[in-house]
Amino acid sequence: MVVTCPQCAKRYMLDEALLPQEGRQVRCIACHHVWRQMPDVTLHTTIPPLIGGADLAFQTNVASERRSSLLGWILFLAILISCTSILIFGRNVIVAHWPKSERYYGLVGLQVTLPGAGLSIANASSQIYHNGPIEMIRIMGNVINASENVRPIPPLKIKLMGDASHHKCKEAFKGEGCILDHWEHRLSEQSLLPGEKIHFETDPRPKVEGTKHIRVDF
Repeated sequence: MVVTCPQCAKRYMLDEALLPQEGRQVRCIACHHVWRQMPDVTLHTTIPPLIGGADLAFQTNVASERRSSLLGWILFLAILISCTSILIFGRNVIVAHWPKSERYYGLVGLQVTLPGAGLSIANASSQIYHNGPIEMIRIMGNVINASENVRPIPPLKIKLMGDASHHKCKEAFKGEGCILDHWEHRLSEQSLLPGEKIHFETDPRPKVEGTKHIRVDF
């Protein structure tokens, strides 16, 4: 049944079974007014009387529920915007680790530019010579812009590859042995015009014993 405080008109829901036939003292939690509440004679059934008073429960605060709901939506939108930003602005990194995702970005009209996209490495070779007792290695070759647009030139990543059992093995590389040594080489130019070619030649570096082959990519 609905009970209304005669002092402040605060309304509460009260279980009819809590009121004996002769009524009982109740107190308003809002204004602390005390009055005798009689049961609704149309619904009242005889039950054993209860001893003592009972505080009425607070009515559900609709404003608090709306505020909590609003905060929940704000949090959801913030998370959604953050995830969308990561997917859009971090797409190059995502595609680099998951190449198949490039197709999905293309479906929504987002261009993915991976390091070295449109560029190719040609005529890569190595030169080995001795500097006293130390065997040195120098990598050389050409970078060609095979696209129809100006392309930035990222640093070249050079890896000396050996058997996975080598004691200097640093990192396994897709089933092609392991990386014995690696470094980056920056070219003298920062970009290439369409069809343009540039020659590169790295500084000499000590060759790691056990090197089987050399990888050069972007």
